[in-house]
Amino acid sequence: MHDVIVVGGGPPGCLTAALLARQGLDVQLFEEHHAIGEPVDCTGIVGVEAFKALAVPSGIKLGEIRSVTFVSPANLEVRFSPPSPLACVIDRSAFDRVIAQRARAAGVSFHLGARVRGLAVREDGVEVVVADGGKGRAAKDSGHRRLKAAMVILAGGPHYQFQQKLGMGRPKDFLRTAQAEARVRALDETRILLGSRVAPQSFAWVVPFEKGGKKLARIGVTTKGSGRPYLRVILKQLHADGHIDSPDLPIRSWLIPISPLPRTYSDRVLAVGDAAGQVKPTTGGGIYYGLICAEAASKVAAAAFSRSNFSAAFLARYEREWRKKLGAELRMGSFFRHMAEQLDDREIDELVRVVQSDGILSAGQSKFRFDWHMEIIRFALRHPMLGRVFRKKLSGKLRAGPEILE
Repeated sequence: MHDVIVVGGGPPGCLTAALLARQGLDVQLFEEHHAIGEPVDCTGIVGVEAFKALAVPSGIKLGEIRSVTFVSPANLEVRFSPPSPLACVIDRSAFDRVIAQRARAAGVSFHLGARVRGLAVREDGVEVVVADGGKGRAAKDSGHRRLKAAMVILAGGPHYQFQQKLGMGRPKDFLRTAQAEARVRALDETRILLGSRVAPQSFAWVVPFEKGGKKLARIGVTTKGSGRPYLRVILKQLHADGHIDSPDLPIRSWLIPISPLPRTYSDRVLAVGDAAGQVKPTTGGGIYYGLICAEAASKVAAAAFSRSNFSAAFLARYEREWRKKLGAELRMGSFFRHMAEQLDDREIDELVRVVQSDGILSAGQSKFRFDWHMEIIRFALRHPMLGRVFRKKLSGKLRAGPEILE
């Protein structure tokens, strides 16, 4: 019997696996795709604070986001340009491979093209059924292996079959993302597009960077429904404006959970990253939060081995640990997103006009941190003119708690 089976080879799974292997545990990691870092379902933006904390090679960084222009439905623009960089644009595939290589160096055994298709918690361990061949028909036609481990870490992204089976539930709220990548001309600054025509209840983006001497951009949309039709509108406009050669680009789509699982633990099992819904509700970004939670998961799992106690009652300290770090941020972000989703185009234009005319950007600059949004949200809600627009959206179903208003 193995000590730990990790389901999913993304950064949260690989980091959890590496930290546990460094404790001398036998860790087996199963990834359904045949290569780490493929396919890429991410815009690949990491805050500067997070990039430094992760200590990854500088070559993974493709560029820096030094300013952002927000574009309202009426094409009003406001530019945010702080004195230091906001975030880094990274090569996400290379980033994943670096984290995976650290796990291999720590002694983690990788099984690629191996999909976990069954999981059953027993009194003496967790039985896992693995189909070699990855996803699709090949996996169905392949042989199945049965393995056993003392613990399982679920880190396989936004898939919740096992979590629901184990009574952990599933996230209540999701975004659907569509993104394309293209060579671009005369696009040197990140742009955030707002309004019902381009991204109802959410936002769209154009993030330029350079790779191999080529000027490229990741162009995407998040919405509650399918983002593809809205992305097509944006691509057509960029083509008409001469920024891209063709609007007919390959598009990738994926699901982002923007609320956590009701419970991220059960007997012998922990969920981490997107598999636990540990994602910023404001932007849908999950890299840094997933890694923070991976550290918490490895700490609690190691303690479970040292005490030979894998009960849900003991593993509940994992949820307390990560919520102590992220819980207030997630609640604030969720509160703000629910308000922002109710804004109509006229109100978004009004907000942008206020920001244009009132010197708010310079006043709020010190409150902004790329991965931590609580302070800037509080600043916006307390501001007399901005807060007035948002407070219109408060109702009996959406009340501000003391921690938000204080």
